[in-house]
Amino acid sequence: MLMLHQHITRALLTLFLSTLLLSGLVSYFTIKNSNIEKYQQELESHIQIIKLQLPLNNNLENFAKAIKEKTGIRFTLIASDGNVIIDSDFDHENMNNHAHREEIVKAQKSEYGSSVRYSQTLKMDFLYVAHHIKVDDEILFLRLSSSLEGMMHNFYDLWIKMALIFGSSILFGLYGAYVLSKKIRLEIDKIIANLQQIADKDYKISLSSHFSFEFFEISNFLKKLASKLEKRAKQKRKYTAKIKLISQQRSDVISAISHEFKNPIASIMGYAQTLLDDGDANAQIRERFLGKIIQNGQKISGMIDRLALTTKFENGDFTSQNSEFDMGKLTQDIVQTFREKNQERVIVCDVEENIISADKTMMEIVLSNLIDNALKYSEEALHVSIKDKVLHVKDSGQGIKAEDIEKVTQKFFRSSTHSWDNSMGLGLALVSYILKLHNTNLEIQSTLGEGSDFSFKLP
Repeated sequence: MLMLHQHITRALLTLFLSTLLLSGLVSYFTIKNSNIEKYQQELESHIQIIKLQLPLNNNLENFAKAIKEKTGIRFTLIASDGNVIIDSDFDHENMNNHAHREEIVKAQKSEYGSSVRYSQTLKMDFLYVAHHIKVDDEILFLRLSSSLEGMMHNFYDLWIKMALIFGSSILFGLYGAYVLSKKIRLEIDKIIANLQQIADKDYKISLSSHFSFEFFEISNFLKKLASKLEKRAKQKRKYTAKIKLISQQRSDVISAISHEFKNPIASIMGYAQTLLDDGDANAQIRERFLGKIIQNGQKISGMIDRLALTTKFENGDFTSQNSEFDMGKLTQDIVQTFREKNQERVIVCDVEENIISADKTMMEIVLSNLIDNALKYSEEALHVSIKDKVLHVKDSGQGIKAEDIEKVTQKFFRSSTHSWDNSMGLGLALVSYILKLHNTNLEIQSTLGEGSDFSFKLP
């Protein structure tokens, strides 16, 4: 495959050679016809002069030779029947009849007749001009002829000069084509380098071209292309990061479910296997084991419900069912339920009547999760209160690190200081979702080693 400069060189060479050939042909015929016309006019002028002198000369043969010697023009006098009367170059008696010669035939019809013929005798082209005259009532044809060799010699000289000019033009054109091709190649190399840069995903290109408008357009197009590809690459990285996050979240869900479901399932299987192995177990042991199986099954059911509810909140599939109720009364009922389940724990409840409009079931989940969370991470008394329309759940437990406070409401978050007993890290995330649905937020104040205060403004 040819290089660009080779294509340009070949095209220019073809163009120059074609131009030279065409110019040579055109100039050949133009100059030849022009010179023939000029020579013909000169011969016609000579004929007029000779025509006047012819009657004054008695010796025509000497007159013909004198004309030949002085002008170099061949002189021939032809009778009306075509026989040659006198010729300056040859013996007229041995010459053929000229009645049918082209110039004689034309001279019979008009004043002058001319023709160009190749002489087999002299091996060159001649221009013949004939003119009919009347001498002593006799019609004669006076013919002069001149060789075209001198004319062609002048033409060849001119053509050689033109060839030299065109040859110089070709060399100059080839040099110009070479310089042009180098500049074009340089611009193409820049484009290729930037394309390779884009292919290597490096979109910070600095292509600039002022060589021609076309290359300027190409450089601008490549800059726009690089900018678009860079934006797409950023979008792709964000999308990839999002996919990785989703994948990680799914892995976290599977890991959390696997970890949190492991203990209750193991307990269920252990108690069930014991009952199967000991068919004669007394009724009291059987009842206690079945109770443990039911209790662990309820834990699993509760975790599944929390996970499903959290997913609904995230997908926007949940719609609250608001109603008016006494939040103080609901708080007392929930606290009493926890007291019955955890008789060894002290839960102080300081609330009064507070009528609110909210989803009662969701608010029960919020308060239950907060109290359950406080019971898990403290061994001291809990304090549940409503003051100035703000509900507080305080404990004197482990507390939360300052850098973890904003993270504890995220799904599946696990602090290194806590062992989240079957929580999957969903409790506080669920609380945060529900409160946001009611246009309020969970506030957390905690000091590591002293305890935490979870609160929210009543909707």
